[in-house]
Amino acid sequence: MNRVKKLIAGIILFSGVTACTTMNSVPLSNYTVFTEDLRRDLEAANIPLSKVQFFNDKPITIRREVSDPNDIKVNPEGQITMSNGKSIQTINVLPFTPGVSLSSDPASIHVSWDDTQQDTKGMKFNLSGQHYFIDVLSNNKFQYKTWVFDLQSGNGTRLFVKKDLLKQVKNSRETLKGRKVGE
Repeated sequence: MNRVKKLIAGIILFSGVTACTTMNSVPLSNYTVFTEDLRRDLEAANIPLSKVQFFNDKPITIRREVSDPNDIKVNPEGQITMSNGKSIQTINVLPFTPGVSLSSDPASIHVSWDDTQQDTKGMKFNLSGQHYFIDVLSNNKFQYKTWVFDLQSGNGTRLFVKKDLLKQVKNSRETLKGRKVGE
């Protein structure tokens, strides 16, 4: 009987640990970094960036303190008072959240993760080398929509795509062996 209880406890423990890790783990083998070469291949295949499903590889957390205009009062002496103080707006984007490109230029892509579709600008990712990294301002500030936020986490976040996107791009590459005079 004692052996059966241990077996059941072991199964429950194993199931709990497995459930926790599977829910939070992302099969990285299904994704690849979005590179400038891949962007050029997509453009050559006439696939617009707005048709590409993007993902972020790190958690992004931005935060700002907001004063509610309804809480601010001015007394007869002209002093400003706040009845409830400040509120804090925090926006989180979990790793490998799907996003769409709203706009782009040769050196950047603006990606929106907002499922309410109220985001018209997106988060800016700049080209650095071959990869697109999240655009962080000085002092870990981050521009989102019309406000400046503090970047709590996400510095160094890159854009990723699913590997099946690579199947849509037909690459034709060859190596020329050279030509000699008189041939």
